[in-house]
Amino acid sequence: MENRKIKDELESLVYLIRQRHKEFLMSKLQALGLKTSSRGTVLYAVFENEGLVQDEISSKLSMDKAFVTRELNALSEMGLVYRLKDPQDHRRNHIFLTDEGRELGEAIAKIEEDWLAIAYKGVALKDFDVMKGYAEHIAANIPNS
Repeated sequence: MENRKIKDELESLVYLIRQRHKEFLMSKLQALGLKTSSRGTVLYAVFENEGLVQDEISSKLSMDKAFVTRELNALSEMGLVYRLKDPQDHRRNHIFLTDEGRELGEAIAKIEEDWLAIAYKGVALKDFDVMKGYAEHIAANIPNS
C-alpha cells in the first residue's frame, strides 16, 4: 500500500513538472509565432541535432512518427525547416533549419535556459544526477509495448 502511495505521488509530481513546463513554454512560444508546444519541441530537437532524419527525431523525442512528420510539415510551411533527401536512401529526409528557424531555435534555447533557472533553482548538480539516475532506472524497468 505504501509503495502505491509513493508511486502515485511521484507520478503526480512528474506530471505537474511536465505540465508547468509546457505552460511556461507555450506562453513564450506564442510570442514567437509558434502555436503549439510540440511544434517548438520538434524545432528545438532539429536545432540541437540538425541533419537527423525524421525517424531519428521521432525516436529522440519519443513521439509518434506520423505526428512528428505533421509538425515538420507545418514548420516547413512556416519556412523554418527544410528537407534534403539522403543520397544513399531517397526514402529518408534529413532535416535542417533555415536561417529564420535557427534564430527561433536560439530563442527556444534561451527559453529552456530560463526554465532551468526557475525550475531547478537550489537543486545541486549531484542531487540532479541522483534524481536522473532513479528516473532512468524506473524507465529501464518499463517494457516497451
